[in-house]
Amino acid sequence: MIILLVLAAARPVVGVGGGTSHPPTAVALVLDNSLSARAVVDGRRTLDVLVEAAHDVLAQLGPGDRLWLVLADGIPRRLSRPEALVALDSVGPTPLRMDLSAAVRAAANVLADDDLEWTELVVLSDLQASAFSPGDPIEIPILLLEPATPPANRWIDSTHTVPDLWSPSGTVVASIGGVDGEPATVRLQVDSRDLARAVASPGDHVALSGRIADNGWKVAAIVLDPDEFRADDRAHLAIQVAEPAQAAAGPGTGQFVREALSVLQQGGRLAGGTDVLLGDGLGPAMSVVFPPADAAMLGALNRSLEARGVDWRFGDLVGGEWEIGGEAGPANGVTVMRRYRLIGDGSVIARTGDEPWLVRQGDVVILGSRMEPEWTALPVTAAFVPFIDLLINQLAARGSWIRSATPGQPVDLPAGVVELAGSAASVPASASRVVAPLQTGVYFMLEAAGDTVGALLVNYDARESRLETADRAVLNAALGSDLRVVGMDRLRQEMFRASRRSELTGLFLVAALVGLLLEFAVASSRATPRSGT
Repeated sequence: MIILLVLAAARPVVGVGGGTSHPPTAVALVLDNSLSARAVVDGRRTLDVLVEAAHDVLAQLGPGDRLWLVLADGIPRRLSRPEALVALDSVGPTPLRMDLSAAVRAAANVLADDDLEWTELVVLSDLQASAFSPGDPIEIPILLLEPATPPANRWIDSTHTVPDLWSPSGTVVASIGGVDGEPATVRLQVDSRDLARAVASPGDHVALSGRIADNGWKVAAIVLDPDEFRADDRAHLAIQVAEPAQAAAGPGTGQFVREALSVLQQGGRLAGGTDVLLGDGLGPAMSVVFPPADAAMLGALNRSLEARGVDWRFGDLVGGEWEIGGEAGPANGVTVMRRYRLIGDGSVIARTGDEPWLVRQGDVVILGSRMEPEWTALPVTAAFVPFIDLLINQLAARGSWIRSATPGQPVDLPAGVVELAGSAASVPASASRVVAPLQTGVYFMLEAAGDTVGALLVNYDARESRLETADRAVLNAALGSDLRVVGMDRLRQEMFRASRRSELTGLFLVAALVGLLLEFAVASSRATPRSGT
Protein backbone atom coordinates (compact mmCIF):
# COMPACT_ATOMS: atom_id res chain seq x y z
CA MET A 1 0.00 0.00 0.00
CA ILE A 2 2.86 2.37 0.76
CA ILE A 3 4.40 1.72 -2.67
CA LEU A 4 1.05 2.27 -4.40
CA LEU A 5 0.47 5.55 -2.54
CA VAL A 6 3.95 6.79 -3.48
CA LEU A 7 3.30 5.94 -7.15
CA ALA A 8 -0.06 7.71 -7.05
CA ALA A 9 1.55 10.84 -5.61
CA ALA A 10 3.95 10.88 -8.58
CA ARG A 11 0.96 11.24 -10.98
CA PRO A 12 2.32 8.79 -13.59
CA VAL A 13 0.94 8.64 -17.17
CA VAL A 14 1.09 5.98 -19.85
CA GLY A 15 0.66 6.27 -23.63
CA VAL A 16 -2.41 4.25 -24.51
CA GLY A 17 -3.68 6.08 -27.63
CA GLY A 18 -7.04 6.75 -26.07
CA GLY A 19 -6.40 8.85 -23.01
CA THR A 20 -7.62 12.31 -22.17
CA SER A 21 -4.30 14.20 -22.13
CA HIS A 22 -1.30 14.61 -24.42
CA PRO A 23 2.25 15.92 -24.02
CA PRO A 24 3.20 19.36 -25.44
CA THR A 25 2.73 19.13 -29.22
CA ALA A 26 3.56 21.32 -32.21
CA VAL A 27 0.33 21.62 -34.22
CA ALA A 28 0.11 22.89 -37.80
CA LEU A 29 -3.41 23.69 -39.00
CA VAL A 30 -3.92 24.18 -42.75
CA LEU A 31 -7.20 26.00 -43.40
CA ASP A 32 -8.24 26.24 -47.05
CA ASN A 33 -9.87 29.62 -47.59
CA SER A 34 -9.32 29.68 -51.35
CA LEU A 35 -12.01 30.83 -53.76
CA SER A 36 -13.64 27.38 -54.00
CA ALA A 37 -14.53 27.64 -50.29
CA ARG A 38 -17.30 30.04 -51.34
CA ALA A 39 -19.26 27.10 -52.78
CA VAL A 40 -22.51 26.34 -50.94
CA VAL A 41 -23.18 22.72 -49.94
CA ASP A 42 -26.47 21.76 -48.26
CA GLY A 43 -27.24 25.39 -47.56
CA ARG A 44 -23.91 26.18 -45.88
CA ARG A 45 -20.85 27.85 -47.28
CA THR A 46 -17.89 25.44 -47.36
CA LEU A 47 -15.61 27.89 -45.54
CA ASP A 48 -18.08 28.16 -42.64
CA VAL A 49 -17.94 24.38 -42.19
CA LEU A 50 -14.12 24.41 -42.28
CA VAL A 51 -13.91 27.26 -39.74
CA GLU A 52 -16.23 25.33 -37.43
CA ALA A 53 -13.88 22.34 -37.66
CA ALA A 54 -10.93 24.67 -36.97
CA HIS A 55 -12.60 25.77 -33.73
CA ASP A 56 -12.83 22.09 -32.73
CA VAL A 57 -9.10 21.74 -33.38
CA LEU A 58 -8.29 24.75 -31.20
CA ALA A 59 -10.48 23.38 -28.42
CA GLN A 60 -8.17 20.34 -28.24
CA LEU A 61 -5.03 22.40 -27.62
CA GLY A 62 -3.36 22.32 -24.23
CA PRO A 63 -1.35 25.08 -22.53
CA GLY A 64 1.97 23.56 -23.65
CA ASP A 65 1.06 23.19 -27.33
CA ARG A 66 2.39 25.38 -30.14
CA LEU A 67 0.15 26.34 -33.06
CA TRP A 68 0.96 27.22 -36.66
CA LEU A 69 -1.88 28.42 -38.91
CA VAL A 70 -1.50 28.16 -42.71
CA LEU A 71 -4.08 29.83 -44.97
CA ALA A 72 -4.44 29.94 -48.76
CA ASP A 73 -1.32 32.08 -49.21
CA GLY A 74 0.76 29.13 -47.93
CA ILE A 75 2.55 31.16 -45.20
CA PRO A 76 2.79 29.48 -41.75
CA ARG A 77 1.86 31.87 -38.92
CA ARG A 78 2.91 31.16 -35.32
CA LEU A 79 -0.13 32.11 -33.22
CA SER A 80 -1.32 31.72 -29.68
CA ARG A 81 -4.73 30.16 -29.17
CA PRO A 82 -6.45 33.56 -28.56
CA GLU A 83 -4.74 35.00 -31.66
CA ALA A 84 -5.88 32.02 -33.72
CA LEU A 85 -9.48 32.48 -32.55
CA VAL A 86 -9.38 36.11 -33.69
CA ALA A 87 -7.93 35.02 -37.05
CA LEU A 88 -10.69 32.46 -37.54
CA ASP A 89 -13.36 35.05 -36.80
CA SER A 90 -12.03 37.32 -39.54
CA VAL A 91 -11.01 34.81 -42.22
CA GLY A 92 -12.82 34.97 -45.55
CA PRO A 93 -12.40 33.43 -49.01
CA THR A 94 -9.39 34.85 -50.82
CA PRO A 95 -9.36 35.53 -54.57
CA LEU A 96 -5.87 34.00 -54.74
CA ARG A 97 -5.49 30.48 -56.04
CA MET A 98 -4.26 28.01 -53.43
CA ASP A 99 -1.64 25.34 -54.06
CA LEU A 100 -2.77 22.99 -51.30
CA SER A 101 0.23 20.69 -51.71
CA ALA A 102 2.65 23.58 -51.23
CA ALA A 103 0.72 24.80 -48.17
CA VAL A 104 0.82 21.36 -46.55
CA ARG A 105 4.55 21.03 -47.26
CA ALA A 106 5.16 24.44 -45.70
CA ALA A 107 3.27 23.26 -42.60
CA ALA A 108 5.29 20.03 -42.51
CA ASN A 109 8.55 21.99 -42.74
CA VAL A 110 7.79 24.17 -39.70
CA LEU A 111 6.86 21.06 -37.72
CA ALA A 112 10.11 19.38 -38.73
CA ASP A 113 12.06 22.39 -37.45
CA ASP A 114 10.22 22.48 -34.11
CA ASP A 115 12.04 21.10 -31.07
CA LEU A 116 8.97 19.44 -29.55
CA GLU A 117 8.94 15.66 -29.81
CA TRP A 118 5.29 15.36 -30.82
CA THR A 119 3.70 16.95 -33.89
CA GLU A 120 0.23 17.06 -35.42
CA LEU A 121 -0.62 18.18 -38.97
CA VAL A 122 -4.32 18.84 -39.65
CA VAL A 123 -5.71 19.84 -43.06
CA LEU A 124 -9.19 21.38 -43.31
CA SER A 125 -10.09 21.74 -46.98
CA ASP A 126 -12.58 20.86 -49.68
CA LEU A 127 -9.66 18.78 -51.10
CA GLN A 128 -10.22 20.18 -54.56
CA ALA A 129 -8.38 17.95 -57.04
CA SER A 130 -7.09 20.90 -59.09
CA ALA A 131 -5.43 22.40 -55.98
CA PHE A 132 -2.83 19.63 -55.69
CA SER A 133 0.57 19.76 -57.37
CA PRO A 134 3.30 17.11 -57.58
CA GLY A 135 6.21 17.13 -55.16
CA ASP A 136 8.17 15.13 -52.64
CA PRO A 137 5.98 13.03 -50.31
CA ILE A 138 5.49 14.29 -46.78
CA GLU A 139 6.95 11.95 -44.18
CA ILE A 140 4.84 12.85 -41.16
CA PRO A 141 1.24 11.70 -40.54
CA ILE A 142 -1.48 13.99 -41.89
CA LEU A 143 -5.04 14.22 -40.61
CA LEU A 144 -7.50 15.45 -43.26
CA LEU A 145 -11.13 16.39 -42.84
CA GLU A 146 -13.35 14.46 -45.23
CA PRO A 147 -15.12 17.05 -47.41
CA ALA A 148 -18.75 17.04 -48.40
CA THR A 149 -19.73 16.16 -51.95
CA PRO A 150 -19.29 19.35 -54.00
CA PRO A 151 -22.25 20.81 -55.90
CA ALA A 152 -22.56 20.63 -59.67
CA ASN A 153 -20.99 23.76 -61.09
CA ARG A 154 -20.93 25.57 -64.39
CA TRP A 155 -18.65 28.48 -65.08
CA ILE A 156 -17.29 30.81 -67.75
CA ASP A 157 -14.09 29.08 -68.78
CA SER A 158 -12.82 31.65 -71.30
CA THR A 159 -13.93 34.56 -73.49
CA HIS A 160 -12.56 36.38 -76.50
CA THR A 161 -13.81 39.06 -78.84
CA VAL A 162 -14.04 38.66 -82.62
CA PRO A 163 -12.61 40.90 -83.93
CA ASP A 164 -10.48 42.46 -81.22
CA LEU A 165 -11.57 45.90 -82.35
CA TRP A 166 -15.29 46.50 -83.04
CA SER A 167 -16.23 48.96 -85.75
CA PRO A 168 -18.99 49.10 -84.61
CA SER A 169 -20.17 45.45 -84.58
CA GLY A 170 -18.54 42.36 -83.15
CA THR A 171 -18.95 39.09 -81.31
CA VAL A 172 -17.88 37.70 -77.96
CA VAL A 173 -17.27 33.95 -77.90
CA ALA A 174 -17.65 32.38 -74.47
CA SER A 175 -16.71 28.85 -73.45
CA ILE A 176 -18.95 27.40 -70.71
CA GLY A 177 -17.20 25.02 -68.34
CA GLY A 178 -18.70 22.14 -66.39
CA VAL A 179 -19.19 18.39 -66.60
CA ASP A 180 -22.97 18.29 -66.79
CA GLY A 181 -25.94 20.36 -65.76
CA GLU A 182 -29.01 22.14 -67.01
CA PRO A 183 -28.80 24.78 -69.73
CA ALA A 184 -28.42 28.33 -68.45
CA THR A 185 -28.89 31.82 -69.83
CA VAL A 186 -25.67 33.50 -70.95
CA ARG A 187 -25.73 37.29 -71.30
CA LEU A 188 -23.35 39.81 -72.81
CA GLN A 189 -23.51 43.00 -70.78
CA VAL A 190 -21.96 46.29 -71.92
CA ASP A 191 -21.90 49.11 -69.39
CA SER A 192 -24.19 46.98 -67.15
CA ARG A 193 -26.89 46.63 -69.84
CA ASP A 194 -27.74 43.43 -71.73
CA LEU A 195 -26.55 43.58 -75.33
CA ALA A 196 -27.16 39.94 -76.29
CA ARG A 197 -28.19 36.68 -74.71
CA ALA A 198 -28.26 32.97 -75.49
CA VAL A 199 -28.80 29.62 -73.80
CA ALA A 200 -25.88 27.21 -73.32
CA SER A 201 -24.97 24.04 -71.43
CA PRO A 202 -21.64 23.09 -69.84
CA GLY A 203 -19.16 22.28 -72.59
CA ASP A 204 -20.77 24.64 -75.13
CA HIS A 205 -19.18 27.53 -76.99
CA VAL A 206 -21.63 30.36 -77.47
CA ALA A 207 -21.29 33.42 -79.72
CA LEU A 208 -22.95 36.65 -78.57
CA SER A 209 -23.06 39.39 -81.21
CA GLY A 210 -23.98 43.02 -80.94
CA ARG A 211 -23.47 46.53 -82.17
CA ILE A 212 -22.14 49.49 -80.17
CA ALA A 213 -22.73 52.93 -81.65
CA ASP A 214 -20.30 55.01 -79.58
CA ASN A 215 -16.56 54.81 -80.15
CA GLY A 216 -14.17 54.22 -77.27
CA TRP A 217 -13.49 51.63 -74.59
CA LYS A 218 -16.45 49.80 -73.05
CA VAL A 219 -16.66 47.76 -69.83
CA ALA A 220 -18.30 44.43 -70.64
CA ALA A 221 -19.01 41.09 -69.00
CA ILE A 222 -20.31 37.63 -69.77
CA VAL A 223 -22.84 36.65 -67.10
CA LEU A 224 -24.28 33.20 -66.30
CA ASP A 225 -27.38 32.33 -64.31
CA PRO A 226 -26.23 31.90 -60.67
CA ASP A 227 -25.64 28.46 -59.15
CA GLU A 228 -24.22 27.18 -55.84
CA PHE A 229 -20.81 28.67 -56.65
CA ARG A 230 -21.43 32.23 -57.80
CA ALA A 231 -17.86 33.50 -57.91
CA ASP A 232 -17.33 32.17 -61.44
CA ASP A 233 -20.67 33.24 -62.96
CA ARG A 234 -19.24 36.52 -64.31
CA ALA A 235 -16.23 37.11 -66.58
CA HIS A 236 -14.99 40.66 -67.14
CA LEU A 237 -13.82 41.92 -70.52
CA ALA A 238 -13.25 45.18 -72.36
CA ILE A 239 -14.37 46.08 -75.87
CA GLN A 240 -12.79 48.82 -77.96
CA VAL A 241 -14.97 50.46 -80.61
CA ALA A 242 -13.36 52.60 -83.33
CA GLU A 243 -13.53 53.49 -86.99
CA PRO A 244 -11.55 51.18 -89.30
CA ALA A 245 -7.93 52.18 -89.75
CA GLN A 246 -6.62 53.45 -93.08
CA ALA A 247 -3.93 51.11 -94.38
CA ALA A 248 -2.05 50.40 -97.59
CA ALA A 249 0.49 47.87 -98.88
CA GLY A 250 3.95 49.23 -99.63
CA PRO A 251 6.89 47.68 -101.47
CA GLY A 252 7.92 44.18 -100.39
CA THR A 253 4.62 43.39 -98.67
CA GLY A 254 4.00 40.12 -100.48
CA GLN A 255 1.00 38.56 -102.18
CA PHE A 256 -0.61 37.07 -99.05
CA VAL A 257 -0.61 40.36 -97.15
CA ARG A 258 -2.05 42.23 -100.17
CA GLU A 259 -4.88 39.71 -100.46
CA ALA A 260 -5.61 39.94 -96.71
CA LEU A 261 -5.80 43.74 -96.98
CA SER A 262 -8.27 43.40 -99.85
CA VAL A 263 -10.49 41.05 -97.83
CA LEU A 264 -10.46 43.39 -94.83
CA GLN A 265 -11.32 46.41 -96.97
CA GLN A 266 -14.21 44.56 -98.61
CA GLY A 267 -15.51 43.55 -95.18
CA GLY A 268 -15.35 47.10 -93.86
CA ARG A 269 -12.52 46.35 -91.44
CA LEU A 270 -10.05 48.69 -93.22
CA ALA A 271 -10.38 51.96 -95.10
CA GLY A 272 -8.26 53.18 -97.96
CA GLY A 273 -5.40 55.50 -97.05
CA THR A 274 -1.82 55.53 -95.86
CA ASP A 275 -2.14 56.11 -92.13
CA VAL A 276 -0.58 52.66 -91.73
CA LEU A 277 1.90 51.44 -94.36
CA LEU A 278 2.89 47.77 -94.53
CA GLY A 279 6.09 46.74 -96.29
CA ASP A 280 9.80 45.99 -96.02
CA GLY A 281 10.66 49.61 -95.29
CA LEU A 282 9.52 52.55 -93.18
CA GLY A 283 6.61 54.75 -94.20
CA PRO A 284 6.13 58.42 -93.35
CA ALA A 285 3.87 57.64 -90.37
CA MET A 286 2.84 54.35 -88.72
CA SER A 287 4.74 51.45 -90.28
CA VAL A 288 4.42 47.67 -90.11
CA VAL A 289 7.81 46.34 -91.19
CA PHE A 290 8.53 42.84 -92.53
CA PRO A 291 12.05 41.56 -93.28
CA PRO A 292 13.09 42.34 -96.88
CA ALA A 293 13.07 39.52 -99.40
CA ASP A 294 16.61 40.53 -100.44
CA ALA A 295 18.99 40.10 -97.50
CA ALA A 296 21.26 42.75 -99.05
CA MET A 297 18.67 45.40 -98.10
CA LEU A 298 18.85 44.47 -94.41
CA GLY A 299 21.67 46.89 -93.58
CA ALA A 300 19.84 49.84 -95.12
CA LEU A 301 16.66 48.92 -93.22
CA ASN A 302 18.55 48.77 -89.92
CA ARG A 303 20.04 52.20 -90.61
CA SER A 304 16.56 53.55 -91.33
CA LEU A 305 15.33 52.19 -88.00
CA GLU A 306 18.25 53.85 -86.22
CA ALA A 307 17.54 57.18 -87.92
CA ARG A 308 13.87 56.89 -86.85
CA GLY A 309 14.96 56.48 -83.23
CA VAL A 310 13.89 52.82 -83.05
CA ASP A 311 16.12 50.64 -80.88
CA TRP A 312 15.21 47.35 -82.60
CA ARG A 313 17.41 45.82 -85.31
CA PHE A 314 17.24 42.75 -87.55
CA GLY A 315 19.93 40.23 -86.58
CA ASP A 316 20.89 36.80 -87.92
CA LEU A 317 18.58 34.68 -90.06
CA VAL A 318 17.80 31.38 -88.30
CA GLY A 319 15.82 28.28 -89.27
CA GLY A 320 13.99 25.76 -87.12
CA GLU A 321 10.47 25.21 -85.86
CA TRP A 322 8.84 27.40 -83.25
CA GLU A 323 5.33 28.29 -82.18
CA ILE A 324 4.14 31.88 -81.92
CA GLY A 325 3.20 32.80 -78.37
CA GLY A 326 2.26 35.94 -76.49
CA GLU A 327 -0.25 38.55 -77.59
CA ALA A 328 -0.44 37.74 -81.28
CA GLY A 329 -4.12 36.86 -80.90
CA PRO A 330 -5.23 34.37 -83.59
CA ALA A 331 -1.59 33.73 -84.59
CA ASN A 332 -0.72 32.15 -81.25
CA GLY A 333 0.32 28.52 -81.71
CA VAL A 334 1.08 28.84 -85.44
CA THR A 335 4.46 27.50 -86.57
CA VAL A 336 7.39 29.65 -87.71
CA MET A 337 10.18 28.01 -89.75
CA ARG A 338 12.40 30.97 -90.66
CA ARG A 339 12.93 34.25 -88.86
CA TYR A 340 15.40 37.02 -88.26
CA ARG A 341 16.44 37.53 -84.68
CA LEU A 342 15.09 40.87 -83.41
CA ILE A 343 17.68 42.60 -81.26
CA GLY A 344 16.82 45.61 -79.16
CA ASP A 345 14.69 46.97 -76.38
CA GLY A 346 10.99 47.81 -76.36
CA SER A 347 7.54 46.25 -76.15
CA VAL A 348 7.56 42.57 -77.13
CA ILE A 349 4.13 41.55 -78.37
CA ALA A 350 4.85 37.95 -79.36
CA ARG A 351 7.72 35.50 -79.19
CA THR A 352 8.91 32.36 -80.96
CA GLY A 353 10.54 30.20 -78.36
CA ASP A 354 12.15 32.61 -75.93
CA GLU A 355 13.07 35.27 -78.51
CA PRO A 356 11.09 38.32 -79.73
CA TRP A 357 9.21 37.84 -83.01
CA LEU A 358 6.68 40.72 -83.03
CA VAL A 359 7.70 44.01 -81.37
CA ARG A 360 6.60 47.62 -81.24
CA GLN A 361 8.31 50.90 -80.47
CA GLY A 362 6.75 54.29 -81.11
CA ASP A 363 5.05 54.26 -84.50
CA VAL A 364 6.88 51.17 -85.79
CA VAL A 365 5.77 47.53 -85.57
CA ILE A 366 8.36 44.92 -86.62
CA LEU A 367 7.96 41.23 -87.46
CA GLY A 368 10.79 38.72 -87.57
CA SER A 369 9.37 36.70 -90.48
CA ARG A 370 7.99 37.46 -93.91
CA MET A 371 4.35 36.51 -94.40
CA GLU A 372 5.12 33.69 -96.84
CA PRO A 373 4.63 29.90 -96.43
CA GLU A 374 8.40 29.30 -96.57
CA TRP A 375 8.78 31.42 -93.44
CA THR A 376 5.67 30.63 -91.42
CA ALA A 377 2.49 28.59 -91.78
CA LEU A 378 0.44 31.64 -90.83
CA PRO A 379 -0.46 32.83 -94.39
CA VAL A 380 -2.15 29.49 -95.23
CA THR A 381 -4.23 29.30 -92.04
CA ALA A 382 -7.64 30.74 -91.19
CA ALA A 383 -5.92 32.88 -88.56
CA PHE A 384 -4.06 35.00 -91.12
CA VAL A 385 -6.70 37.61 -92.02
CA PRO A 386 -7.72 38.13 -88.34
CA PHE A 387 -4.03 38.47 -87.49
CA ILE A 388 -3.51 41.20 -90.12
CA ASP A 389 -6.67 42.89 -88.75
CA LEU A 390 -5.17 42.81 -85.24
CA LEU A 391 -1.80 43.96 -86.54
CA ILE A 392 -3.24 47.07 -88.22
CA ASN A 393 -6.34 48.11 -86.29
CA GLN A 394 -5.16 47.41 -82.78
CA LEU A 395 -1.37 47.22 -82.59
CA ALA A 396 -0.32 49.69 -85.29
CA ALA A 397 -3.07 52.29 -85.71
CA ARG A 398 -3.98 52.64 -82.04
CA GLY A 399 -1.30 50.90 -80.04
CA SER A 400 -4.02 49.44 -77.80
CA TRP A 401 -3.33 46.50 -75.56
CA ILE A 402 -5.34 43.87 -73.78
CA ARG A 403 -3.77 42.08 -70.81
CA SER A 404 -5.41 39.27 -68.84
CA ALA A 405 -4.47 38.18 -65.33
CA THR A 406 -5.78 36.48 -62.22
CA PRO A 407 -5.85 38.35 -58.88
CA GLY A 408 -2.35 38.88 -57.50
CA GLN A 409 -0.59 37.71 -60.67
CA PRO A 410 2.40 39.72 -61.98
CA VAL A 411 1.61 41.65 -65.17
CA ASP A 412 3.94 43.28 -67.70
CA LEU A 413 2.61 46.66 -68.84
CA PRO A 414 3.36 48.52 -72.08
CA ALA A 415 5.83 51.36 -71.89
CA GLY A 416 4.33 54.67 -70.83
CA VAL A 417 1.49 53.32 -68.69
CA VAL A 418 1.35 55.18 -65.36
CA GLU A 419 -1.97 54.05 -63.88
CA LEU A 420 -4.54 51.25 -63.92
CA ALA A 421 -7.97 52.83 -63.46
CA GLY A 422 -10.86 50.58 -62.43
CA SER A 423 -14.44 51.26 -61.44
CA ALA A 424 -13.73 50.49 -57.78
CA ALA A 425 -10.04 51.35 -57.43
CA SER A 426 -7.01 52.73 -59.23
CA VAL A 427 -3.51 51.27 -59.08
CA PRO A 428 -0.36 53.36 -59.73
CA ALA A 429 1.92 51.74 -62.29
CA SER A 430 5.35 53.10 -61.49
CA ALA A 431 7.14 50.10 -63.04
CA SER A 432 6.76 48.00 -66.17
CA ARG A 433 5.67 45.02 -64.05
CA VAL A 434 2.88 45.29 -61.49
CA VAL A 435 0.77 42.90 -59.45
CA ALA A 436 -2.80 42.55 -60.66
CA PRO A 437 -5.41 43.89 -58.21
CA LEU A 438 -7.13 41.39 -55.94
CA GLN A 439 -10.56 42.68 -56.96
CA THR A 440 -11.74 41.34 -60.30
CA GLY A 441 -12.84 43.74 -63.00
CA VAL A 442 -11.63 45.90 -65.89
CA TYR A 443 -8.71 48.26 -65.27
CA PHE A 444 -7.89 50.71 -68.06
CA MET A 445 -4.24 51.52 -68.83
CA LEU A 446 -3.64 55.27 -68.71
CA GLU A 447 -0.64 57.21 -69.96
CA ALA A 448 0.63 60.36 -68.26
CA ALA A 449 -1.52 62.56 -70.51
CA GLY A 450 -4.63 60.61 -69.46
CA ASP A 451 -5.02 58.69 -72.73
CA THR A 452 -6.34 55.13 -72.50
CA VAL A 453 -4.02 52.73 -74.35
CA GLY A 454 -5.38 49.39 -73.21
CA ALA A 455 -7.15 47.38 -70.55
CA LEU A 456 -6.19 44.84 -67.92
CA LEU A 457 -8.84 42.14 -67.41
CA VAL A 458 -8.69 40.59 -63.95
CA ASN A 459 -10.74 37.39 -63.60
CA TYR A 460 -10.63 34.48 -61.19
CA ASP A 461 -8.49 31.47 -62.05
CA ALA A 462 -10.76 29.03 -63.90
CA ARG A 463 -9.11 26.10 -62.11
CA GLU A 464 -10.84 27.20 -58.91
CA SER A 465 -14.15 26.40 -60.60
CA ARG A 466 -13.35 22.70 -60.91
CA LEU A 467 -14.82 21.59 -57.59
CA GLU A 468 -14.26 17.84 -57.98
CA THR A 469 -12.70 16.25 -54.89
CA ALA A 470 -9.32 14.53 -55.14
CA ASP A 471 -9.42 10.76 -54.83
CA ARG A 472 -7.06 8.73 -52.67
CA ALA A 473 -4.60 8.19 -55.52
CA VAL A 474 -4.24 11.95 -56.06
CA LEU A 475 -3.83 12.55 -52.32
CA ASN A 476 -1.16 9.86 -51.99
CA ALA A 477 0.72 11.11 -55.05
CA ALA A 478 0.73 14.70 -53.76
CA LEU A 479 1.14 14.24 -50.00
CA GLY A 480 2.37 10.69 -49.33
CA SER A 481 0.68 7.59 -47.97
CA ASP A 482 0.53 8.39 -44.23
CA LEU A 483 -2.91 9.99 -44.40
CA ARG A 484 -6.07 9.71 -42.32
CA VAL A 485 -9.24 11.13 -43.87
CA VAL A 486 -11.97 11.43 -41.26
CA GLY A 487 -15.38 13.00 -40.93
CA MET A 488 -16.28 15.89 -38.66
CA ASP A 489 -17.56 13.56 -35.93
CA ARG A 490 -14.22 11.71 -35.67
CA LEU A 491 -11.91 14.69 -36.02
CA ARG A 492 -11.82 15.31 -32.27
CA GLN A 493 -11.18 11.61 -31.54
CA GLU A 494 -8.36 11.30 -34.07
CA MET A 495 -6.37 14.34 -32.97
CA PHE A 496 -3.36 13.51 -30.77
CA ARG A 497 -4.24 9.81 -31.06
CA ALA A 498 -0.60 8.76 -31.28
CA SER A 499 0.44 10.80 -28.24
CA ARG A 500 -2.60 10.55 -25.99
CA ARG A 501 -1.88 9.41 -22.46
CA SER A 502 -3.89 8.28 -19.45
CA GLU A 503 -2.95 9.27 -15.90
CA LEU A 504 -2.51 6.28 -13.55
CA THR A 505 -3.03 8.15 -10.26
CA GLY A 506 -6.60 6.93 -9.87
CA LEU A 507 -5.62 3.37 -10.73
CA PHE A 508 -2.93 3.29 -8.02
CA LEU A 509 -5.29 4.82 -5.44
CA VAL A 510 -7.91 2.17 -6.24
CA ALA A 511 -5.23 -0.54 -5.96
CA ALA A 512 -4.13 0.86 -2.59
CA LEU A 513 -7.75 0.86 -1.39
CA VAL A 514 -8.21 -2.72 -2.53
CA GLY A 515 -5.03 -3.66 -0.70
CA LEU A 516 -6.30 -1.96 2.45
CA LEU A 517 -9.58 -3.87 2.28
CA LEU A 518 -7.78 -7.15 1.71
CA GLU A 519 -5.52 -6.60 4.71
CA PHE A 520 -8.50 -5.70 6.84
CA ALA A 521 -10.25 -8.89 5.73
CA VAL A 522 -7.19 -11.03 6.41
CA ALA A 523 -6.61 -9.44 9.79
CA SER A 524 -10.25 -9.96 10.73
CA SER A 525 -10.21 -13.63 9.79
CA ARG A 526 -7.17 -14.33 12.02
CA ALA A 527 -8.51 -12.65 15.15
CA THR A 528 -9.49 -15.06 18.13
CA PRO A 529 -12.27 -14.25 20.55
CA ARG A 530 -11.28 -13.62 24.18
CA SER A 531 -12.56 -16.43 26.65
CA GLY A 532 -14.78 -15.41 29.57
CA THR A 533 -13.94 -15.90 33.28
